[in-house]
Amino acid sequence: MGTQGNDTRLAILEAGKQEFLKYGYEGASLRRIAREACVTTGAIYGYFPGKEALFEELTGDAADGLMERYRKMHVDFAALPPEKQAAALDVISDENIPWMVDYVYDRFDLFKLIFCKSSKEYCDSYLSQLTEIEEASTWEFVKAMKELGHEVMDIDSTIIHILSRSFFQQLWEFVAHDVPREKALSYGLVLGTFQHAGWKKIMGL
Repeated sequence: MGTQGNDTRLAILEAGKQEFLKYGYEGASLRRIAREACVTTGAIYGYFPGKEALFEELTGDAADGLMERYRKMHVDFAALPPEKQAAALDVISDENIPWMVDYVYDRFDLFKLIFCKSSKEYCDSYLSQLTEIEEASTWEFVKAMKELGHEVMDIDSTIIHILSRSFFQQLWEFVAHDVPREKALSYGLVLGTFQHAGWKKIMGL
């Protein structure tokens, strides 16, 4: 792609981002995007098959990056010996909430698109994928704590799902309400402390 073609593509992406932020995915218009980018609607199709592809191009890297780093965090936690997992529960929030908040806030407009301006199906699917990572890790942690002899509460998949998803719902709230970064970090640490105190009780620690 030549310099002019790349400039056109970038102009379409920027116009698309502003359109999605203003009107949301459902209300966004390729005609308005084309007008703002100073191209024809047909030119947009030369770069992107449609509105969905344009939205995915804008948000995909940010969404995938958070998910992969979050997955690695849980892989690293699962690799710890069970007794060290129990001890790590006291510090895991302080160690991981700051990078999550910074990751999102460094890409705030993109996560505003993902959380607040995408289709309901897109947002739900993304939050569900993050929740599945948390759920799987929680079950592994339950197993490890039982093997150590702790009296883990009798919990089922429904309550674990609700507790797991609630963490990401809080992150959604920060973005949806334009909470400043510093307050989001402070709130996140308080909420993390609250949640992990509850998990310790559940796990018999």
